[in-house]
Amino acid sequence: MTAVRPLERLRAFAGCVRGGLATTFAIAFPVLAFGLGISIDYANLLKSKALLQQAADSAALASARELRVGSTSDTVIANVASNVALAGLSAAPFAGTAVVSASILGAGSAVRVTLGADIKSLMGGLLVPETKHVTVNATARMMGGAPICVIALDPSANKALNLDKNARLTGVNCAVYSDSTHTNGIGTKDSAIVTAALICSSGGVQNSSNGMTPAPQTDCPAIPDPLAARSGPTVGGCNQTGLVISSGTQSLNPGVYCGGLRVTGGAVVNLNPGTFIIKDGQLTVDNNSTLTGTDVGFYFTGAGASLNFAGGANTISLSAPVSGLLAGLLFFEDRSVAAGQTHVILSDNARTLLGTIYLPRGKLRVAGNTPVADQSAYTVVVADMIELSEGPNLVLNSNYGSTNVPVPAGVGPGAVALQQ
Repeated sequence: MTAVRPLERLRAFAGCVRGGLATTFAIAFPVLAFGLGISIDYANLLKSKALLQQAADSAALASARELRVGSTSDTVIANVASNVALAGLSAAPFAGTAVVSASILGAGSAVRVTLGADIKSLMGGLLVPETKHVTVNATARMMGGAPICVIALDPSANKALNLDKNARLTGVNCAVYSDSTHTNGIGTKDSAIVTAALICSSGGVQNSSNGMTPAPQTDCPAIPDPLAARSGPTVGGCNQTGLVISSGTQSLNPGVYCGGLRVTGGAVVNLNPGTFIIKDGQLTVDNNSTLTGTDVGFYFTGAGASLNFAGGANTISLSAPVSGLLAGLLFFEDRSVAAGQTHVILSDNARTLLGTIYLPRGKLRVAGNTPVADQSAYTVVVADMIELSEGPNLVLNSNYGSTNVPVPAGVGPGAVALQQ
């Protein structure tokens, strides 16, 4: 009998192993491919469903705001919901299959939106059904009780709404909210006081027993930015660059003020109605100067664009536009600017700030020794963060019927929120 050499034995074994591996892989490949296909399609399905839910949420909020109009019909609500939802899905590959329906609930107090679409398999239907119909729902309800006059939007900041050093926030007929889920979403210290019809924090509060009336509610649902759908003005070329007015009395026209605008040296500036775009600089009033205007709105855009009403006897008296793109918006910060810009109101004579202060990327800091905005028919503040210190009293009136300056949808009376 011929002996089998060791090398030949090794080659024979390797051939058997290769053959076994090939057979195993051939058997396992369809299973692996099927699993991979399932994973890819599942991830696509989750992403698509999230897009649908976001569009449905926006549609529900927008259509619920229409409930503020007493004569709103089912047809109007359905049209608003459809327009908003389809606009939100315009870039989605399944947009053409989307179907929207909306219904009024609770005797005209809420709207329910149903949004469905056909989601195609990315694997072409080889491993899973070629299309799957996905349906989501969203319900938005008009908020009863007190109108909203303050929202601190930051979702996680320590003391997104913060008061110290004898500061006061007074909104006896309106609601104050912080969206921060931090354990100190709202903070008061050093004899600071918040007085409102409702105080609500998505997280916790600091020093609630001493500085807040009524007792604050915690773990409240966050209120999405109610002004997120408002569009800013088109920013054209510069009408003025680095303008400084340091004496006398002047009137200024709306336009683009590049490098900011400074009123100083005791000058008195009266603003003609319209939109003042403050680009790449500050709107500053200092050194005992005066800035007045009715039917005016300010839009802050570019690097360093901010509000600076300096301390001292500077007189500020401003009312927001009654119509147009910035209707009801006194100050509007461009959402594309860098986060964290601080806007300050330190003046001891800023008694009229009629309208809504909207700073979605920045912090509003109010400090001084006298009441602020107390002579306004109403004032609403929506900002990323809000800080009061050094003894001011920011007064948030809610006399909406005594002015022709409209209250932006989503704040003031008849505000709406997604139902949890």
